[in-house]
Amino acid sequence: MALMEGTGGPVNGSGWKNQKNNNTTTTNTSSGSSGGGSGVSYDMSWLQSLLAQQQAAAAAAEQARRAAAQQAYERSMAALNAAYNGQVQALASNYDSTLGQLQSDYQLGAAGVNQNADTALQQAYINKMLTLKSLPQQLAAQGIGGGAAETTLAGVNNAYGNSRAEIDAARGQSLGDLLAQWNAGKTQALQAYNGQLSDAQAARLAYEMQLEQNLSNAIADAATQNYDRQFEISSQYLTQMAKLQSDMAAAAQKAASAQPQASNTPTTANVEQSQSAELEQVWRSAWQNARTAGSSDKEAIAAANAAVASYTAEGVSAGLFTRAQANSWLKQVLQNRT
Repeated sequence: MALMEGTGGPVNGSGWKNQKNNNTTTTNTSSGSSGGGSGVSYDMSWLQSLLAQQQAAAAAAEQARRAAAQQAYERSMAALNAAYNGQVQALASNYDSTLGQLQSDYQLGAAGVNQNADTALQQAYINKMLTLKSLPQQLAAQGIGGGAAETTLAGVNNAYGNSRAEIDAARGQSLGDLLAQWNAGKTQALQAYNGQLSDAQAARLAYEMQLEQNLSNAIADAATQNYDRQFEISSQYLTQMAKLQSDMAAAAQKAASAQPQASNTPTTANVEQSQSAELEQVWRSAWQNARTAGSSDKEAIAAANAAVASYTAEGVSAGLFTRAQANSWLKQVLQNRT
């Protein structure tokens, strides 16, 4: 909200009724220039109060922007953590599922190998027993006996033993192959899990760094906006204060330079009207500034009344006019205001 003089009010753009002063009053002026400060102290005080309010508002706006940025950061971080935790749980679940499938495949394969080996061993044993059962008759029919028969019998037993050994060796080889496949599958699953987990962690870190950078940028932007606003407020305050000082000094000079005419003549009406116009300007400026600052109409009127009262009080103290004249002008001003 700018610190600037108002140019309009409730009535006719001025805040005053279009009413001329019909009274005449003899003016007693002072030759000094001390009246240059008349009307300034109240307006400066009011401007200083408004300056402090606007500076505090700018600082509060910065804090609000900082808080909003922090809240956005915390919400985003909470969402990021939730998404990351969900992804990690999904990866772990998928890894466990893969291990379970690998184990199931191994157990199923091993069961098949064992079943085939056991069947082969059983068949080898049956073949041995059938051979041993029919072997004596075959040897007798061939006229083989004695040592030769024993050698043949030993050959049957050796063949059975060799069959068992071959079957067991094949079983062991098949089970070893299945175990190797299982271990390779577990290694591959673990590598895939670790790779996906590493990718998830890297993505999370990158997003977290982006969120932190966004927060840092938002805080810096809030500070920059506050600095710019504070500079703008201070510049406007200095400009307005200088204008008020200039206006009040000009008004005091104008009042001090007015020379009194013959006693009780109506020629002093111009001086009175000029001073009344100055009071109107003080009232109008204070009223519009208060409204611009967000004050209610009632508060603005009170501020404007106080401004003209302060202005005339300092004028009396500086010897620019008499208390009776000040009271007359104040009465007229307060009657004419809307």
